[in-house]
Amino acid sequence: MLKRLVVTFLAAAALLTGILLSAAPLLLLRSQVDAPTMLMMFCLWIAAALGIGLVLLNKMLKSIWFFRGTGEPVPLDQLRQKLLAVNAMACPVSVLGKRRTLIFTWRYHDKRWCELLSRLGIRHLYELRCFFDADTRTVLLVDRSRTVDFLICPERVKTGRPCLPLPLLTAPAKQPTTIDWYDTVAEYEYHVHRREIKVPVLGTILANGWHARLCLWR
Repeated sequence: MLKRLVVTFLAAAALLTGILLSAAPLLLLRSQVDAPTMLMMFCLWIAAALGIGLVLLNKMLKSIWFFRGTGEPVPLDQLRQKLLAVNAMACPVSVLGKRRTLIFTWRYHDKRWCELLSRLGIRHLYELRCFFDADTRTVLLVDRSRTVDFLICPERVKTGRPCLPLPLLTAPAKQPTTIDWYDTVAEYEYHVHRREIKVPVLGTILANGWHARLCLWR
């Protein structure tokens, strides 16, 4: 994992350097155009640099943070059912199925777990979105986050719109952790950290023969 982090840092630094160097022509034109035109060109450059930079960053993450599954891949429906089994477990994690997508988050609709989240002072709900590509047997793992306000658990819980957080870059543990791990953890042992969702889900995907990529969007 350390190697992947170093490669990611170097690639991101190179990308940022390239973006900054692309502003050189604007600086050369500074003395040749009036202020309003220069401001408009600068705004256009920022918009283009941000858009292109995010696209390249997403491609970079997909390439660096790619994990191969172990063994023969199971059918898509079987993998989905295995992951959906989280809903039957006594754990603070729930999953919502949407066509070829599964969304994992904290189980704030359940009174027991809602009170735990409120007691721990959680202000952002983590979401892990899994997009399945049956042709390549690959699952794209995308992080999202929502603001949350626990007014009365669980009847009045306000959540905001999903936004793009800093991605959780993680690798499977040396001792593979799957969603079966939830059956071994007591309530007081949870830290409600997003690793407690992402690592077991990632481990389950790989253990069932499917590949996985971490990315900003699909």
